[in-house]
Amino acid sequence: MFQDERHEQIMKELTHNQSVKIIDLCKKFDVTRETIRRDLQEMENRGLLKRVHGGAILSRTNVEPTYSKRSQINLKEKEVIAQRAAEHVEDGDSLYLDIGTTTQLMPKYLQGKKNLTVITNGLLTAFELSKLPNIKVILSGGELRSGELSLSGPISINSLEALYIDKAFIGIGGITAQSGITDFHIDESQIRKTMIENASEVFALGDFSKFGVRAFTKVCDFKDITVLITDNKAPRDILSELEKFKLQIEVL
Repeated sequence: MFQDERHEQIMKELTHNQSVKIIDLCKKFDVTRETIRRDLQEMENRGLLKRVHGGAILSRTNVEPTYSKRSQINLKEKEVIAQRAAEHVEDGDSLYLDIGTTTQLMPKYLQGKKNLTVITNGLLTAFELSKLPNIKVILSGGELRSGELSLSGPISINSLEALYIDKAFIGIGGITAQSGITDFHIDESQIRKTMIENASEVFALGDFSKFGVRAFTKVCDFKDITVLITDNKAPRDILSELEKFKLQIEVL
């Protein structure tokens, strides 16, 4: 197993259990204690975890708040961004809406749109869309993440790979000029990558709090994004850095 693969598995273990032990990782990967110590040292240097005696714990800076907490953070900014994103939707469009707390606000702003086809892996998003006429809703299959009320995993990705859409709307876990757009969850990141590849246009939605944050896993580069929509509290220095990517940015 390559080092990057070990790091990914270690992060999965930390995400589920909040801590790992060196002795357990040695057995799991069939490697020496020195190898695991080097892995943990490198991951700590990247801000992914904090080493403790005999193992490591998840770094607080790499922990995403629960959905219920995230949905209430910067709600005013998220509403403005979601409304603007919905203005990019035209009658007859096929869309993908991910499970981001900003994209999940979009359905109410789609009222009045006609003949839309909307694909999502979010149960809450699908429920809100079901209230609107003239919208066909396609819900991906997959494994239920109960805390997020979303579907993910290989089944979800396989069901989405065959679908080509006009516009994808994705939420942001973090955004920096150096790392591009990142997310906290590997499975959700893979789903976003799939729909980005299959979309004619991609809209990234993120309020000011996402800027300067590098989450755990890479989602995409700026060349993959058509429009980035954010609010007027977004840090000007980072927005200036993003100008070199020739990215269309809407600051509301």
